[in-house]
Amino acid sequence: MRATYRPGAKMTLVLAEQRWLRLSSFTAFYFAQGVPIGLIGAIVPWLSQQGVAEADIAWYVTVVALPWAFKLLAGPFMDRFTAPAMGFRRPWALAAQAGLVVAFVALAATAPAAHEMVALMAFGFLVNSFAAIQDVAVDGMAIDILPEDERGRANAFMAFGQTLGAAAFQAVCGFLLVRFEVGGAAVACGFTVGAIFALVSVVRERAGEKLMPWSEGRPALVERMQSVRFREILRDLLRVLFLPMSLLLVLVEFLARVRDGIAMVVFPVIAVQELGFTAESYAAFDAVAGLIAAVVGVAVGPFIDRRGARRYLMGALVLAAIAHAAFALLTPLWESQAFLIALGLIAKILGQVVFVAVIALFMTLCWTKVAATQFAIYMSLANLSRTIGSALFALVAAHMGYSLEFFAMAVLLAASAAVLLLFDGPKHKARLEAVAAKG
Repeated sequence: MRATYRPGAKMTLVLAEQRWLRLSSFTAFYFAQGVPIGLIGAIVPWLSQQGVAEADIAWYVTVVALPWAFKLLAGPFMDRFTAPAMGFRRPWALAAQAGLVVAFVALAATAPAAHEMVALMAFGFLVNSFAAIQDVAVDGMAIDILPEDERGRANAFMAFGQTLGAAAFQAVCGFLLVRFEVGGAAVACGFTVGAIFALVSVVRERAGEKLMPWSEGRPALVERMQSVRFREILRDLLRVLFLPMSLLLVLVEFLARVRDGIAMVVFPVIAVQELGFTAESYAAFDAVAGLIAAVVGVAVGPFIDRRGARRYLMGALVLAAIAHAAFALLTPLWESQAFLIALGLIAKILGQVVFVAVIALFMTLCWTKVAATQFAIYMSLANLSRTIGSALFALVAAHMGYSLEFFAMAVLLAASAAVLLLFDGPKHKARLEAVAAKG
């Protein structure tokens, strides 16, 4: 898909025409998505330090993560209702960013305390609702705009942006929560997302499009297939979602993300309640580990383009399974903070490689005709899997010791790697071409 220049069109910041702008802008967009993730990441150890039970923390994580699980509901609307004069996905990204700023302002004004779990869950749900809508819009832009040979590198930068945002704001919010509680942390988040909103407002998807509804511009001339009715969208989605490799990769992601849902609770709780970390020190450590992982993810991106995402995904899953099993077995070393730090760093790095590689694989599964919705469904199912992991853990947390929890995570990762052995990208591409040929 390429935009066509029109004589006299004034060129400024256009994603379709400038690689540096694509990479930097998508990195910034994903940074904005990382901000609420960082806030939640800081709130979890803060709640643990305030004496909130592990099961209650797991329910908190489950509720605030739900919007990410159901963001697929936004996909069909983005495919059906567009404002092409401002770009196919950009108007949705603008609206979502504005809503995210408003949600942070409301959270700052209300500032619920640690014991007000219902209010914390409600605001977390609201913030993540806008973040999830923005995620769908940005993913749709990426699929529309990015050339196929640039996706691995771009995914690495996007993952870096999200991880950087999450890491930075986990550290910042960890500091602010201890001193100013939720209100102070929300102010910092809202200010940052507002600054990124300004970036979205000055970048076009394609040449000649409007920056704002009142600006001059026209829809770009783009060769693009698009389903225009919900019935057609649903039909096309069902045709591609139930292809064998699509179902198989969803299962791979499901198993890995259930593990993530457990880890989101277990890691901070064991650190704060058993190993002597404070909420602030754990947030700082997790932030630094996230930054290191993000750098590794960017470095791995070009290799994924050249050598294949499946190979790197397999390696990361196997190594992560071994690391979790080792932690479960080496109980005498649990008294050492250095041991947990090493495991946490390894888990972060391998998790980042999994994130970059699996996104690249999911993008190869998408059919251009319904790409935004199809990709959103994949990502929604991934997030739903993580939510399921947190919810299931909330039900059994009181009956599991830390060793058993880490064994369970190791088994999930190993099972994910075993299923991945059956994945065959070329077969899916051939089936996708056959579906497209039928119209």
